[in-house]
Amino acid sequence: MPTNEQLTLFLWLQGLFPRRVNYWLLIKGLVLSPQDLLNGETMDPNLSLVRLNLDVATGSISWKSNPESDPLPPEISTSSPCLRIRDTKTGNERWVRESSSIITYLEEVYADRGPSLKPRDLLDVAAMNDLVGQINLSIIESLTYIRHASPQFAAFAGIKEEERSQPAARVGHQGMVKGFMKVQDWARDSLATTGWLTPGTDGPGLVDANLAAVRRYLELVYGWDIFEKSELKPLAEWYERFKGLPWWAALEERPNVHPSEFKFTIEKFEV
Repeated sequence: MPTNEQLTLFLWLQGLFPRRVNYWLLIKGLVLSPQDLLNGETMDPNLSLVRLNLDVATGSISWKSNPESDPLPPEISTSSPCLRIRDTKTGNERWVRESSSIITYLEEVYADRGPSLKPRDLLDVAAMNDLVGQINLSIIESLTYIRHASPQFAAFAGIKEEERSQPAARVGHQGMVKGFMKVQDWARDSLATTGWLTPGTDGPGLVDANLAAVRRYLELVYGWDIFEKSELKPLAEWYERFKGLPWWAALEERPNVHPSEFKFTIEKFEV
Protein backbone atom coordinates (compact mmCIF):
# COMPACT_ATOMS: atom_id res chain seq x y z
CA MET A 1 0.00 0.00 0.00
CA PRO A 2 1.36 3.48 -0.84
CA THR A 3 2.63 5.13 2.34
CA ASN A 4 0.67 8.29 1.57
CA GLU A 5 -2.70 6.49 1.65
CA GLN A 6 -4.79 6.47 4.82
CA LEU A 7 -7.62 3.94 4.90
CA THR A 8 -10.63 4.50 7.14
CA LEU A 9 -13.45 1.99 7.66
CA PHE A 10 -16.81 3.28 8.85
CA LEU A 11 -18.66 0.38 10.49
CA TRP A 12 -21.89 -0.19 12.37
CA LEU A 13 -20.40 -3.31 13.90
CA GLN A 14 -23.77 -4.97 14.56
CA GLY A 15 -24.97 -4.77 10.95
CA LEU A 16 -25.21 -7.52 8.33
CA PHE A 17 -22.82 -6.11 5.76
CA PRO A 18 -20.34 -4.61 8.26
CA ARG A 19 -20.10 -8.13 9.76
CA ARG A 20 -18.41 -9.23 6.54
CA VAL A 21 -15.70 -6.65 7.21
CA ASN A 22 -15.50 -7.61 10.92
CA TYR A 23 -14.89 -11.24 10.00
CA TRP A 24 -12.31 -10.35 7.36
CA LEU A 25 -10.36 -8.15 9.79
CA LEU A 26 -10.21 -10.94 12.38
CA ILE A 27 -9.37 -13.77 9.97
CA LYS A 28 -6.70 -11.61 8.32
CA GLY A 29 -5.18 -10.66 11.66
CA LEU A 30 -5.42 -6.92 11.09
CA VAL A 31 -7.49 -6.84 14.28
CA LEU A 32 -6.08 -9.12 16.96
CA SER A 33 -9.20 -9.73 19.02
CA PRO A 34 -12.93 -8.97 19.20
CA GLN A 35 -12.19 -6.51 22.01
CA ASP A 36 -9.74 -4.65 19.80
CA LEU A 37 -12.43 -4.51 17.10
CA LEU A 38 -14.94 -3.07 19.57
CA ASN A 39 -12.29 -0.55 20.66
CA GLY A 40 -11.51 0.42 17.06
CA GLU A 41 -7.88 -0.76 17.22
CA THR A 42 -6.04 -2.26 14.23
CA MET A 43 -2.53 -3.59 13.65
CA ASP A 44 -1.77 -1.05 10.91
CA PRO A 45 -1.46 2.71 11.61
CA ASN A 46 -2.63 3.35 8.05
CA LEU A 47 -5.94 1.57 8.71
CA SER A 48 -8.42 3.31 11.02
CA LEU A 49 -11.83 2.20 12.29
CA VAL A 50 -14.66 4.63 12.90
CA ARG A 51 -17.41 2.81 14.77
CA LEU A 52 -20.92 3.97 13.99
CA ASN A 53 -23.88 3.93 16.34
CA LEU A 54 -27.49 4.31 15.25
CA ASP A 55 -29.36 7.30 16.65
CA VAL A 56 -33.12 6.78 16.45
CA ALA A 57 -34.11 9.30 19.12
CA THR A 58 -35.33 11.82 16.54
CA GLY A 59 -37.59 9.31 14.80
CA SER A 60 -35.22 8.97 11.84
CA ILE A 61 -32.10 6.88 11.58
CA SER A 62 -28.81 8.73 11.66
CA TRP A 63 -25.25 7.81 12.54
CA LYS A 64 -23.12 8.87 15.48
CA SER A 65 -19.41 8.38 14.88
CA ASN A 66 -16.85 7.17 17.38
CA PRO A 67 -14.54 9.06 17.35
CA GLU A 68 -16.82 12.05 16.79
CA SER A 69 -13.96 13.94 15.16
CA ASP A 70 -14.34 11.85 11.99
CA PRO A 71 -18.04 11.69 11.07
CA LEU A 72 -19.43 10.29 7.86
CA PRO A 73 -19.95 13.01 5.25
CA PRO A 74 -23.67 13.91 4.90
CA GLU A 75 -23.84 12.73 1.29
CA ILE A 76 -23.05 9.13 2.31
CA SER A 77 -24.38 9.26 5.87
CA THR A 78 -26.65 6.22 5.43
CA SER A 79 -23.92 3.91 4.15
CA SER A 80 -22.34 1.30 6.40
CA PRO A 81 -19.90 -0.16 5.83
CA CYS A 82 -17.87 2.15 3.68
CA LEU A 83 -14.17 2.64 3.12
CA ARG A 84 -12.44 5.97 2.59
CA ILE A 85 -9.06 6.09 0.85
CA ARG A 86 -7.43 9.45 1.48
CA ASP A 87 -4.22 10.68 -0.14
CA THR A 88 -2.43 12.40 2.74
CA LYS A 89 -0.34 14.48 0.33
CA THR A 90 -3.14 15.89 -1.81
CA GLY A 91 -6.18 15.42 0.45
CA ASN A 92 -8.02 13.69 -2.38
CA GLU A 93 -10.51 11.03 -1.29
CA ARG A 94 -12.12 8.03 -2.93
CA TRP A 95 -14.76 5.74 -1.46
CA VAL A 96 -15.71 2.07 -1.67
CA ARG A 97 -19.24 1.39 -0.45
CA GLU A 98 -20.20 -2.26 -0.93
CA SER A 99 -19.08 -4.77 1.70
CA SER A 100 -17.97 -7.49 -0.74
CA SER A 101 -16.04 -4.87 -2.74
CA ILE A 102 -14.44 -3.47 0.42
CA ILE A 103 -13.00 -6.76 1.62
CA THR A 104 -11.90 -7.73 -1.90
CA TYR A 105 -10.05 -4.42 -2.18
CA LEU A 106 -8.49 -4.72 1.28
CA GLU A 107 -7.40 -8.28 0.53
CA GLU A 108 -5.42 -6.91 -2.44
CA VAL A 109 -3.95 -4.08 -0.36
CA TYR A 110 -2.87 -6.48 2.39
CA ALA A 111 -1.98 -9.43 0.15
CA ASP A 112 1.38 -9.85 1.90
CA ARG A 113 -0.04 -9.85 5.44
CA GLY A 114 -1.71 -12.68 7.29
CA PRO A 115 -3.35 -15.67 5.63
CA SER A 116 -4.48 -15.37 2.03
CA LEU A 117 -8.28 -15.04 1.85
CA LYS A 118 -8.31 -14.87 -1.94
CA PRO A 119 -7.06 -17.46 -4.47
CA ARG A 120 -4.14 -16.72 -6.76
CA ASP A 121 -5.28 -18.81 -9.74
CA LEU A 122 -7.38 -16.72 -12.13
CA LEU A 123 -9.99 -19.44 -12.61
CA ASP A 124 -10.34 -19.77 -8.84
CA VAL A 125 -10.75 -16.00 -8.62
CA ALA A 126 -13.53 -16.18 -11.22
CA ALA A 127 -15.19 -19.01 -9.27
CA MET A 128 -14.91 -16.95 -6.07
CA ASN A 129 -16.60 -13.99 -7.76
CA ASP A 130 -19.38 -16.28 -9.01
CA LEU A 131 -19.99 -17.47 -5.45
CA VAL A 132 -20.05 -13.98 -3.95
CA GLY A 133 -22.40 -12.80 -6.69
CA GLN A 134 -24.77 -15.71 -6.08
CA ILE A 135 -24.74 -15.08 -2.33
CA ASN A 136 -25.73 -11.46 -2.94
CA LEU A 137 -28.54 -12.53 -5.28
CA SER A 138 -29.78 -14.96 -2.64
CA ILE A 139 -29.84 -12.14 -0.08
CA ILE A 140 -32.20 -10.23 -2.38
CA GLU A 141 -34.50 -13.25 -2.50
CA SER A 142 -34.39 -13.52 1.30
CA LEU A 143 -35.47 -9.89 1.56
CA THR A 144 -38.56 -10.66 -0.52
CA TYR A 145 -39.47 -13.31 2.03
CA ILE A 146 -38.77 -11.04 5.02
CA ARG A 147 -40.79 -8.14 3.58
CA HIS A 148 -43.90 -10.31 3.66
CA ALA A 149 -43.17 -12.65 6.57
CA SER A 150 -42.10 -9.98 9.10
CA PRO A 151 -44.80 -7.46 10.09
CA GLN A 152 -42.20 -4.98 11.36
CA PHE A 153 -40.03 -5.15 8.25
CA ALA A 154 -43.11 -4.89 6.04
CA ALA A 155 -44.07 -1.65 7.79
CA PHE A 156 -40.50 -0.36 7.43
CA ALA A 157 -40.62 -1.20 3.70
CA GLY A 158 -43.93 0.65 3.26
CA ILE A 159 -45.99 -2.52 2.78
CA LYS A 160 -49.45 -2.31 4.36
CA GLU A 161 -50.67 -5.22 6.44
CA GLU A 162 -53.28 -6.13 3.82
CA GLU A 163 -50.58 -6.10 1.14
CA ARG A 164 -48.45 -8.74 2.83
CA SER A 165 -48.57 -11.88 0.71
CA GLN A 166 -47.89 -15.49 1.63
CA PRO A 167 -47.35 -16.44 -2.05
CA ALA A 168 -44.81 -13.62 -2.40
CA ALA A 169 -43.06 -14.81 0.77
CA ARG A 170 -43.01 -18.36 -0.59
CA VAL A 171 -41.49 -17.28 -3.91
CA GLY A 172 -38.78 -15.29 -2.11
CA HIS A 173 -37.94 -18.17 0.22
CA GLN A 174 -37.81 -20.69 -2.61
CA GLY A 175 -35.59 -18.38 -4.64
CA MET A 176 -33.23 -17.99 -1.69
CA VAL A 177 -32.97 -21.75 -1.10
CA LYS A 178 -32.31 -22.40 -4.79
CA GLY A 179 -29.62 -19.72 -4.76
CA PHE A 180 -27.86 -21.20 -1.75
CA MET A 181 -28.09 -24.66 -3.31
CA LYS A 182 -26.11 -23.22 -6.22
CA VAL A 183 -23.53 -21.87 -3.79
CA GLN A 184 -22.99 -25.23 -2.12
CA ASP A 185 -22.93 -27.02 -5.48
CA TRP A 186 -20.39 -24.59 -6.95
CA ALA A 187 -18.26 -24.87 -3.80
CA ARG A 188 -18.50 -28.68 -3.62
CA ASP A 189 -14.84 -29.29 -4.46
CA SER A 190 -13.45 -26.76 -1.97
CA LEU A 191 -15.82 -27.99 0.75
CA ALA A 192 -14.59 -31.54 0.15
CA THR A 193 -10.89 -30.64 0.19
CA THR A 194 -10.55 -27.82 2.75
CA GLY A 195 -13.97 -27.59 4.39
CA TRP A 196 -14.34 -23.96 3.27
CA LEU A 197 -16.29 -22.23 0.51
CA THR A 198 -13.52 -20.11 -0.99
CA PRO A 199 -11.67 -21.99 -3.76
CA GLY A 200 -7.89 -21.99 -3.83
CA THR A 201 -7.35 -21.07 -0.17
CA ASP A 202 -6.26 -23.20 2.78
CA GLY A 203 -8.72 -21.70 5.26
CA PRO A 204 -11.79 -19.48 5.37
CA GLY A 205 -11.66 -16.79 2.70
CA LEU A 206 -13.69 -14.01 1.17
CA VAL A 207 -16.65 -16.23 0.23
CA ASP A 208 -16.82 -17.60 3.76
CA ALA A 209 -16.79 -14.13 5.34
CA ASN A 210 -19.51 -12.96 2.95
CA LEU A 211 -21.91 -15.80 3.69
CA ALA A 212 -21.27 -16.30 7.42
CA ALA A 213 -22.23 -12.69 8.07
CA VAL A 214 -25.60 -13.20 6.37
CA ARG A 215 -26.32 -16.39 8.30
CA ARG A 216 -25.46 -14.86 11.68
CA TYR A 217 -27.25 -11.54 11.18
CA LEU A 218 -30.56 -13.06 10.09
CA GLU A 219 -30.41 -15.38 13.07
CA LEU A 220 -29.82 -12.50 15.50
CA VAL A 221 -32.47 -10.20 14.04
CA TYR A 222 -35.23 -12.64 13.07
CA GLY A 223 -34.33 -15.88 14.87
CA TRP A 224 -34.12 -17.39 11.39
CA ASP A 225 -31.81 -20.23 10.36
CA ILE A 226 -31.50 -19.69 6.62
CA PHE A 227 -29.95 -23.16 6.23
CA GLU A 228 -32.78 -24.99 8.00
CA LYS A 229 -33.94 -26.84 4.86
CA SER A 230 -32.45 -30.33 4.57
CA GLU A 231 -31.23 -29.51 1.06
CA LEU A 232 -28.78 -27.06 2.63
CA LYS A 233 -27.18 -29.47 5.09
CA PRO A 234 -23.66 -28.97 3.64
CA LEU A 235 -23.95 -25.22 4.29
CA ALA A 236 -25.32 -25.84 7.79
CA GLU A 237 -22.27 -28.02 8.52
CA TRP A 238 -19.95 -25.42 7.02
CA TYR A 239 -21.46 -22.73 9.27
CA GLU A 240 -20.85 -24.83 12.39
CA ARG A 241 -17.22 -25.10 11.26
CA PHE A 242 -17.01 -21.32 10.83
CA LYS A 243 -18.36 -20.85 14.37
CA GLY A 244 -15.36 -22.83 15.57
CA LEU A 245 -12.92 -20.03 14.61
CA PRO A 246 -11.01 -18.92 17.72
CA TRP A 247 -12.51 -15.42 17.97
CA TRP A 248 -16.14 -16.40 17.29
CA ALA A 249 -17.46 -16.82 20.82
CA ALA A 250 -15.92 -13.60 22.13
CA LEU A 251 -17.39 -11.62 19.23
CA GLU A 252 -20.71 -13.27 18.48
CA GLU A 253 -21.78 -14.88 21.73
CA ARG A 254 -21.11 -11.99 24.11
CA PRO A 255 -24.01 -10.40 26.02
CA ASN A 256 -26.10 -7.89 24.06
CA VAL A 257 -24.38 -8.81 20.80
CA HIS A 258 -27.31 -7.27 18.94
CA PRO A 259 -29.53 -4.38 20.13
CA SER A 260 -32.97 -5.54 21.28
CA GLU A 261 -34.72 -2.67 19.48
CA PHE A 262 -33.54 -4.17 16.19
CA LYS A 263 -34.92 -7.65 16.75
CA PHE A 264 -38.04 -8.54 14.76
CA THR A 265 -40.40 -11.44 14.29
CA ILE A 266 -41.10 -13.64 11.31
CA GLU A 267 -44.47 -15.30 10.91
CA LYS A 268 -44.15 -18.94 9.98
CA PHE A 269 -45.62 -18.74 6.51
CA GLU A 270 -45.87 -22.04 4.68
CA VAL A 271 -42.86 -22.11 2.35
